[in-house]
Amino acid sequence: MGPSRESLEETFRDLSDEELLRRCVSGELTDFAHAIAVAEVRSRGLVIPAVEPAPRDEEPPYLGDWVTVARYLGYSEVHLLRARLETLGIPAVVADAQLVQTDALLMPALRGASLRVPEACAAEAAEAIAAFKRGDFQLDETVEPDVTPSSPPIPSKR
Repeated sequence: MGPSRESLEETFRDLSDEELLRRCVSGELTDFAHAIAVAEVRSRGLVIPAVEPAPRDEEPPYLGDWVTVARYLGYSEVHLLRARLETLGIPAVVADAQLVQTDALLMPALRGASLRVPEACAAEAAEAIAAFKRGDFQLDETVEPDVTPSSPPIPSKR
C-alpha cells in the first residue's frame, strides 16, 4: 500500500515552488501522486511548464526477414560467433540455444542452435563465419604481453 493522500499533501505542501514544479514534470510520480501535486501547484497559483516530449529513436531500417546462416551443436561457439558478427555491425540472434542447453538429447533432433541474421546481411555474415572457421580472428600466441608488476614479488619461504 502506498502513501496516504494526507501524507502526500503534506509532502508537496512543504516543497519549494521549483521542486514542486520539477516533480510535476519529471514523470516520476504515480497518477495518484501527480494529481495531488497538480492540486498543490494550482493552489499556489503556479503554472506547470510545458514539457517537450523526448525525441524518439528512429526505427532501424528493415533489412529483411531473419534467416539462418549457421547451426552449431556447441552452445559456446554459437554465442561467440554471434558476438563476433555484432562487433562487425551485423545484427545477429541465437535461436534454440536455451532449448538445446536444457535438453541435450534434443540437440541432434533440432540440429543444434541456429545463428540468424537479417536477409540483407546474410552474405556478409557468411564471409565472417568462413573467416572465423579459417582462424582469421585467432590470437597470435607468439606475442609476449607487456608485464609490469603492480607490486614487488612476494619472497618465497625457505
